[in-house]
Amino acid sequence: MLPLEITARRHGERTLVSLRGELDLANADDLRKRLRAARAAHGDHVVLDLADLEFMDSQGLSVLVNCYKAVTAAGGSLTLAGPRPIVRRTLEVTGLHRRMRIVRSLEEALPPAH
Repeated sequence: MLPLEITARRHGERTLVSLRGELDLANADDLRKRLRAARAAHGDHVVLDLADLEFMDSQGLSVLVNCYKAVTAAGGSLTLAGPRPIVRRTLEVTGLHRRMRIVRSLEEALPPAH
């Protein structure tokens, strides 16, 4: 099992959170806390870079759903960028792809820098 690496930073008007490794029961609470802290520091327009996320279980989905609800309630947004096929399939099977914005790449998710 790969540990989950989480990095968060501001990118223009967005909060960019990159995930690398596996998101599961063992680290879902850590991600939940880190997302809350990133939103507090950088704002409620969140882009999750999933290009290096290799696996996500139901606990990971729960974190994404909770983040989506929190940011939209605050007037923000959540974009999932570059999910691998296995992660995209999980989002599709659960129907979350109809509620959340999913784009093919990080470049597509972020507005051009000025």
